[in-house]
Parts: sequence; structure tokens; C-alpha cells
Amino acid sequence: MMSSSNKKLTIAVEGNIGSGKSTVLGHLGQSSLCDIVAEPVEAWTNLKGNNLLAMLYTDPKRWGFAFQANAQMSLAKLHAQPTKLPLKIMERSIYSARYCFVENLYRNQILHDVEYEILKDWFNMLTSNDSCHLDLIIYLRTQPETCLERIKTRNRPEEQSITLDYLNQLHERHEEWLSPQIRTVKTPVLIIDANQTQEHVYKDTNVYLENLVSC
Repeated sequence: MMSSSNKKLTIAVEGNIGSGKSTVLGHLGQSSLCDIVAEPVEAWTNLKGNNLLAMLYTDPKRWGFAFQANAQMSLAKLHAQPTKLPLKIMERSIYSARYCFVENLYRNQILHDVEYEILKDWFNMLTSNDSCHLDLIIYLRTQPETCLERIKTRNRPEEQSITLDYLNQLHERHEEWLSPQIRTVKTPVLIIDANQTQEHVYKDTNVYLENLVSC
């Protein structure tokens, strides 16, 4: 897929629920140059026997703060995880947890002001050194309707209550964070139309990463 290089870069694959992140990571994982770091779903669905992700969807006002505190910590650990291969590919990052999911909970008045401030301070502390550095964000931009279709197809138990309205909200948060018109993120962003077939998404991703590693 790519030529060899001594560079070590960290890349986050970002996008809405159902945008195809896991599929893209599965494809990139076939390369001998990519270390794949999947979302820490186990830490969210089996925290000492508690499915915190399902609890969040069932009662977000009760469990929103607890889930996001756990998510920020578990994602920060993955950012700090060393890699031996040139490309470390992460499924989401601590940044999407903060700018998309925490922000969305707060705007829906699910997080109290004081909970929001605690999570912001926690985020600022965890990202204050270079352990959460990203060299590139791959944004799988996907229409919420397409995401919902894919969610229904994969039929995960924790996701049964996800609505189109919720996906629209998360799409707006991702656009605010990553779209070229309004984004403030300093990390380079590669936007891929993930409404396409898997083959087209793979091709667009491969071409960019080949250039990134070879230059």
C-alpha cells in the first residue's frame, strides 16, 4: 500500500456514528506500516461489569458526565500508547470526545455547567503535553441518513436508541470542528466523502497516506 519510511505519525480517523471508521481501520490494518488503535469499546461496555455506553444511551442525563470522564481517560491512554510502525491509526481521539460528544451533551443541557467545566479542565490537563499529539485527522464526512442506515444494518445492542436527530446534532458538531469554513483545529484535516462505496473511500485514503509517508 505504501512505501517504507522511518517516520512515525499519529492519525485519527474521525466521523459520526456509522460513518465507516471501523471499516477504514480494518482496511488500513492490512498494511505492514500501520498500527491500528481501535476505540476502547471494552472500557465503555464492561467497566467492572457495567455497560457504561448502554447506560449513557438509556439515561444520558444521569450517566453523561461519568461516560465522558471515562472516555477522556481511556482515549488519553491510547494517545500515549507507543507504536513501532510508521503510522499509528486511531479510531477517534480525545479531541472528538471533547469537541463533538461533550459539546453536544452540554448544548442539549444534559451536562450541568459545573460538569462541563470539570470535563474541559480535565481535557486541558490531559492534552497539555505532547502525549495527545496528532499529525493528521481523516474526517469521514457522511450524511446522517446514511449513518442511520448503517447503524440499523450492524444492529449493535447499545445503539438501538440512536435517532436521526441525534446523528444530525453530531454531524453539526463534527462540521463545526473540522469543516474548512469554520474549523479552528490546527491539525491538518483530510476530508473524505464517506457516502461513497467502501472501495472509493479506501482509494481516497490510500492515495493521501502514500504521499504522506513518501514525502
